Amino acid sequence: MRAPTNLFQQIVVFVLSACVWIPLNQASVAATNPPLAFVHVNVIPMNHDEVLEDQTVIVRDGKIAEIGPSATVHVPRGTRHIESKGKYLIPGLTDAHVHLQTPTEFPLFLANGVTTVFNLDGRPAHLLWRKQIADGDLLGPTIFTTGPIFGQAHTGEQAVHMVDEQASLGYDGVKIYNQVSKAEYSSLIAEAKRKGMLLMGHIAREPDFELTLASGQSIAHLEEFTYTYFNPQHDAINSHIVYDEARIPGAVQLTAQSGVSVIPTLSTYATIVEQATSLDNYLKRPDLKYDPPWIFASLQPAANRYKNGFKPEFYPRIRSSLALQRKLLKALEDAGVPIMAGTDASDVGPVAGFGLHDELQEYVNDGFTPFQALQTATVNPARYFRRSQEFGTIEPGKRADLVLLEQNPLADISNTRKIAGVSVRGRWLDHNELAALMEDVPAAYPRQIKQLQHELEANPAQAQRYLDDNDPLDNLSATALSGLAAEQGATKLRLVVLNIRRSDPKSALVSEEKINGLGYTLLNLKKYPEAIAVFRMNTEDFPQSANTYDSYAEALFDSGDVAKAVANYRKALEVDPKYPGAAGAQEFLAKHGNDQ
Repeated sequence: MRAPTNLFQQIVVFVLSACVWIPLNQASVAATNPPLAFVHVNVIPMNHDEVLEDQTVIVRDGKIAEIGPSATVHVPRGTRHIESKGKYLIPGLTDAHVHLQTPTEFPLFLANGVTTVFNLDGRPAHLLWRKQIADGDLLGPTIFTTGPIFGQAHTGEQAVHMVDEQASLGYDGVKIYNQVSKAEYSSLIAEAKRKGMLLMGHIAREPDFELTLASGQSIAHLEEFTYTYFNPQHDAINSHIVYDEARIPGAVQLTAQSGVSVIPTLSTYATIVEQATSLDNYLKRPDLKYDPPWIFASLQPAANRYKNGFKPEFYPRIRSSLALQRKLLKALEDAGVPIMAGTDASDVGPVAGFGLHDELQEYVNDGFTPFQALQTATVNPARYFRRSQEFGTIEPGKRADLVLLEQNPLADISNTRKIAGVSVRGRWLDHNELAALMEDVPAAYPRQIKQLQHELEANPAQAQRYLDDNDPLDNLSATALSGLAAEQGATKLRLVVLNIRRSDPKSALVSEEKINGLGYTLLNLKKYPEAIAVFRMNTEDFPQSANTYDSYAEALFDSGDVAKAVANYRKALEVDPKYPGAAGAQEFLAKHGNDQ
C-alpha cells in the first residue's frame, strides 16, 4: 500500500476540531477502541422476527462478544457504556448496489447506518479502499466489489480471459451489462463460477431472461424484467414493452425456481420518473447537497439525462413501468425470492447512505412488513456474499457493525433514519460525531478540487498518484480540469495539460481519451465554448485521430455551428474513412453537407 502523500493528507483527511478522520492501523484500532456495552437496549437480532427487550450487548475486539438480559450480563471494568435505554439495536445495513466515487462520501454511508456496500463497477482504487478499510487504515463501510463492467460483446475466449484477470486482481464478482453477447455468455458465467466469483448484473439482451436466470446470475435492477420478459418482441425498443400484470406470476415462478437474488433499486426508478416529469420538485431534496459536484451538476436541467431523455408523451409509459415493478416486487417477496436493498448511489440520483432508507420505505409502501424490509439490507446480502457467519444478524461472534436507533423500526420503517449512533467494526461513532463528519462533506469537495488544481500545476506526478488511489471513475480529475477551463479559460487549461505532459509524456490524465472525455463533460453541461476549446485542443494534439475531429464536430453542431461541424466530420473521414464513427459521420454529411 502506498504511503499517504501530502496531497492525500490535505484533501482526504477530515479535520473536525480535535477529532480527525485519519488513517488508522490495526494496532491503533485495538488501542483506541475500548470494549462497548449497550446496556438496557432492545435488540432486533434479525435471525427471527422479534424484539429482545432490556438486553446488554458487549462488543470486544471488533466483534459481538456477548448478548443477554441486562440483569444477568456482567459489564467488565474499562468498558465504554453506550446510553441505550429505550433504544433499539439492529445490524449494520447493506447497500447492495453502489458506485463508489471517492472516500469523501464514506461518512454519508456510515451516518446513515450503512456499514457494508456492494460496488458494481470496480477499479483498482476500490480494491485499495477495501483493503485499507479491512486493515483499519481507513474508516468506511466494508466493501465488496465487482470488477469493471462487462459492457460490450466479446468472444467467449476473450470473456474468459477477462474473468481470469479480474479474479487474479481480487475482485469479488463480475457485473454483466446489456451488450454481453449470447455467444460469450455461457463461457463468461462458467469461468466466473469456477473462480468462485459473485454473479450480478443487467439482463443482457441477447442471452435474455430465461438464460440469465438459468445461469444463476442475480439481477441488479427490477426494471430489467420489463426490458426482457415483458417485451414480447425481445428487442431493445422500449415502446414494444407491454406492462401486462397478468404475466407477473410467470416471471415470479421462473425467478423463484432459479434461486437468484434481485436488487430492485425501485425507489431509484421512482426518482427517475420524478426527474423526468417533475425535475424542479426533485431538485428540492435537501440531501442532494451531499452529492459530489459532478453528480449534482448532472442532475440539473441542462444536463439531466431523464428530463432531457424522456418526451412528455413517454411519461405514461414510465409511470406504468413503475406501477408494474411495484406489484412485481411484492410478488417476488411473497414467492421467497431473495431481495437485496440497493440504490445505485450516487450515480443517478440517490445520495450515498440516504437512498437506502428511501428504498426500505418503498418496500414497506409496496406491501413488505418492516421486518421483511430490514431483511433486504441485513441477512439477505450477507447470504448472497456467502458471509452469513460474519455479519447480517446480531449474534455472538459476528462483526460489530451495529446501528442504535431512537425508536422501533419494526413499528415504523422510517425509524431507521433516527440514528443515535453506529458501531463500525467495534468503533463507536455517536450521533454528534456522525453529524459532524457528514456535514463537512459538501465543503470537502471544493477543497479537494481546489487543492487538486494546485497540485496539477505544481506537482503533476503527485497529483497523478493521488488520483490513481482516490479517483477510480475519473470524475474528480475531470471536474478539476473542467473547472480550470470554465473559470480561467482554455489557455490556462492548455498550460496545465502541457505541464503534465512535460512531467510525464505518457500520463493517462491528459491522454487523448481523457481529454475527449473532459470535452464531453463540458458538453453535457451545455458549456459549449469550453467544450469546443477542449475538443479543438485534442485535434491539435492528436491530428491523426479521426475520433478527435468527430467529437469536435459533434460539439460544434450542438452549439449551432453546422458549417464547422460539416468541415470536421469531413476531416475525420479524411483521416480514417473506416473509423468506428464513420457511418454516423457519413449520415450527418448526407443530411447537412449540401447545405453548406
